[in-house]
Amino acid sequence: MAYPDDVPVLTDGVVTLRPYALDDLDPTVENCVDPETVAWTTIPSPYNRDDAIIWITKTAPEGWETGTNLVFAIEAEHHDGVRRCAGGIGLLPGEEGVADIGFSVHPGARGRGVCRRAIKLIVDWGFAERDLEVILWYAFVGNWGSRKAVWANGFSFDGTVAELKVQRGERRDTWLGSLRATDTREPKTVWYDPPVLETDRLRLRPVVDSDAGRLFEMIHDERSLHWAGRIPAARPPTPAACVLRIREQAAAGATINWIIADRSTDVPLGRIQLFDLAGLDDTEVKPGYVIHPDARGRGILTEALRAVVDWTFRPVAAGGFGKRRITISTAATNTASRHAAEQAGFTHVCTNPTAFSLGESDFDDEVLYQVINPSWQP
Repeated sequence: MAYPDDVPVLTDGVVTLRPYALDDLDPTVENCVDPETVAWTTIPSPYNRDDAIIWITKTAPEGWETGTNLVFAIEAEHHDGVRRCAGGIGLLPGEEGVADIGFSVHPGARGRGVCRRAIKLIVDWGFAERDLEVILWYAFVGNWGSRKAVWANGFSFDGTVAELKVQRGERRDTWLGSLRATDTREPKTVWYDPPVLETDRLRLRPVVDSDAGRLFEMIHDERSLHWAGRIPAARPPTPAACVLRIREQAAAGATINWIIADRSTDVPLGRIQLFDLAGLDDTEVKPGYVIHPDARGRGILTEALRAVVDWTFRPVAAGGFGKRRITISTAATNTASRHAAEQAGFTHVCTNPTAFSLGESDFDDEVLYQVINPSWQP
């Protein structure tokens, strides 16, 4: 095929996919030296203008001519209001109707939905015009921007493979996802990004990387491990794994997690979550929580519980979760947890004998506390 004349131009009116041109040199270099791009792609590093010239004048045309790399320049408006090259996206066809997708967005165009639009354009074209049946997505573990962009286009998340892909000589753990021609372009799961909730002393907010150390301390505290019982997932092995687990749960639609932070200093004081979100009764949720050892005895948990209850019972139309009932399960001897529940308005409704695991091998009676939303409507 003749490049660039035979390369299709795809557009949705906001984002356009087109052949690369020499005018794209400067934004291509800017993108490829950006720290985020370097961290999550296999683009050569260091990267310079000569590399961009080779990419635009040799690599991209040869990819189309041989059919091995169908790569487009992404054209979109940047934050400065100027429309120009905003990154690149491509399909790498394999055998029997399968192709890999790869993409990178210029830092000046991130946060504007450019990547999601570009992905939709290229997958629709790939299925319709290239007779593809499956498109595979790979990303190094931790590349949440990439994962959310494909999630928004209906890709399934198919798991993590240890040391699958190589980046500059190093094997890295890799996420894998897929999209089939018969799939819709709607997300296959809910992705829960918790809203920020504030009280007099606290800010309940999403987790950030810098929370890892404090999270690890509170989760692996002797007292916390005792009440966590026999749940292996309650013991992430490293500080980074604590943050990764919270984000994985959010991406899977399994839990909503907040960091309980000091409102004035933003220091993490604990963590609170809602789980069992897809239980048999989808009007009910259950909270779990842990407080850092140096924040205990100050009413932190009670204050955080009240904030979560208020949001959980608030109607969806008013920015809440619209649930009918919240149920807390805790050990009968966990007086601190029981006190916080009672102070937050929960009522003890029943006790299950020897149903709550403690530590590695002990059991305690399980006590259930509930609070009902008096204003709930089906």
